Amino acid sequence: MATNIKLDKALHYSKMGWQIFPVSPNNKQPMRNLVRRGYLEATLSEQIIYDWWSRCPDANIGLSLAASNLVCIDVDSYKKDCAFNHYISDKYLPDTLTQHSASGGTHYLFRANPKPYYPGSLCPGVDIKYNGYILLSPSTYKN
Repeated sequence: MATNIKLDKALHYSKMGWQIFPVSPNNKQPMRNLVRRGYLEATLSEQIIYDWWSRCPDANIGLSLAASNLVCIDVDSYKKDCAFNHYISDKYLPDTLTQHSASGGTHYLFRANPKPYYPGSLCPGVDIKYNGYILLSPSTYKN
């Protein structure tokens, strides 16, 4: 029996307490035929996750950040104007889970503060995401 890597990873993330949902293959848009309200329907339910990826095995994996109590520093290092290295040069960045984004940048994931306020941007090419979602590995994205 063939394994579905995306299903396996989606279940793994849910076991970590991360609320996930299906995103259209090679895209960043929620699969509206499965989740009408997008990331607001993210879940930890193994049965629902199994059902979603059984219906669309190539679906990307979306992570609802606020629902998972996570914040993401999204570094678009592939952009010419990305100033992350300069911005971070005199600051402390604690060790954390990092993933390559589906677009080619880097996601730094952190536990969110209990009463969060996060500005939308740190500097050119670097966003802070909390109210919304990101794609998780092994998701793919084609412009």
